Amino acid sequence: MDLSLLYHELIRIDGLDIWEGLSHVGGDRQVYAGALRLFCGEAAKKNAALAEALENDDWKAYAQAVHAVKGALAGVGAWELAQGAAEAEDACRRGDYQRCRDETGEIVGGINGFIAALKATVLFVRDEEPPREHANLVFLRKKLEDLKRACSTGSSGEADILGRELKTKTFDAATDALVEKICGYVENLDYDLALKAMEERAF
Repeated sequence: MDLSLLYHELIRIDGLDIWEGLSHVGGDRQVYAGALRLFCGEAAKKNAALAEALENDDWKAYAQAVHAVKGALAGVGAWELAQGAAEAEDACRRGDYQRCRDETGEIVGGINGFIAALKATVLFVRDEEPPREHANLVFLRKKLEDLKRACSTGSSGEADILGRELKTKTFDAATDALVEKICGYVENLDYDLALKAMEERAF
């Protein structure tokens, strides 16, 4: 991924403070890119939880869901959207449920628009795959151990790098198919499924 191009695109997204987002990951641009991808993968679930709580008038669940949304937005530097979620959370805690009803649609819509803006960047453009090089199982075992650790700790930037590296190698037909499946899970940020797939076969 061309990080220079990515940051040129990110800086144009309204309401995104990339410097604030970078401050949460020690200024590491690759890790921040991974955090944005992780946000996109999880935001739909958070939106669904928020909508379900509102539909059921479950205000305890609503407070938890909107708090999670606020934290996720603030964590990537989307301060304007995070502020809207913070105001809805405050309203919920005060018992002003009508305000929550009035504002939740705007919050969900704003998040969906933010996700769409992120998905229009090179962050979600697949790079053309390079020719694969033959590698041995010693190399594969080492990389899979590193990938297991990254997936277990939620280190999205490291997992993304390891997955891309593995996809440049070839082993044998059966191993290649399993590696492809593992890398697909990593790309989609499905780390639990990636870990499960890595346990399917001992290398």
